[in-house]
Amino acid sequence: MTANEAPYDGKILEIKIKNINQLFNSLDPSPFIEKDLDDDAVEYIFTYYGEFHLKTKIKMMIHLPESKRGKFNENHIKSSIKNFFVYRNMIANNNIILKIAEGKQSIFVGLGFLIMCLSLKYMISTYLVNNIFTIIASEALMILGWVAMWKPINNILYDWWPLQLHKKLYEKISKSEIEFVYY
Repeated sequence: MTANEAPYDGKILEIKIKNINQLFNSLDPSPFIEKDLDDDAVEYIFTYYGEFHLKTKIKMMIHLPESKRGKFNENHIKSSIKNFFVYRNMIANNNIILKIAEGKQSIFVGLGFLIMCLSLKYMISTYLVNNIFTIIASEALMILGWVAMWKPINNILYDWWPLQLHKKLYEKISKSEIEFVYY
């Protein structure tokens, strides 16, 4: 920090590694700038960011030995990390769209099944002799019809929330400041 810089007022994610390759998936044959991040690194970064409110300012500081200074292009590494999380954000967005589409499609199947169950319940209670078996059958059909609606309703109302949070976290990480510090 120079004399003109204000102190950083947010949270700092500190990653201490011995070699820059530790951040990247060693099995990925892609060029360095397009490599996937290591799963453990992704989990560590994602978990750290997830511990704070989305509006909390977070900076990533990557600590490396002084001997690694100048051995790689810092801007390429920053771009690679940011691009990885931009890609994850895009995947999360696609998963949200698919989850809601799945819910919309399955709601028609569920409604059809519910209508069939309620129609059978009506026929049983209207045209058959009212005894314990017909009462149980008609109630079971009503319950079965509503249970069939659970998954479509759950998809549309609730299942996409965690995906939306992941999307927002990936976006936040992709826009975070990344700084290299040498020790």
